[in-house]
Amino acid sequence: MKWVMSLGIVAMLAGVGCDQSKAELDSTKTTLASVTTERDNLKTQLATAQQQLDATKAELAKAKAAAAATPAVANEKDKAATAGKTTTPEKGKKAAHKS
Repeated sequence: MKWVMSLGIVAMLAGVGCDQSKAELDSTKTTLASVTTERDNLKTQLATAQQQLDATKAELAKAKAAAAATPAVANEKDKAATAGKTTTPEKGKKAAHKS
């Protein structure tokens, strides 16, 4: 009789233990789903940010190339404009002579 009673108690405890394990498993599954969703959202945000960064880098490279080309063009225009001119001292000023 004690043996049957002991077996019944063990079965009840095992049933309670399974319920707790099931609840914990369900909780873990919910947490996993939440973390997975968050991870996927972060991956999407990272991909978007990387695309924006790449576009910004391309714009910066174009701007640097344009800035580097602009002074050279301006210098060539200045040289072309002054190529046919001779410099003379302004009225009232004497030209400096090397002695």
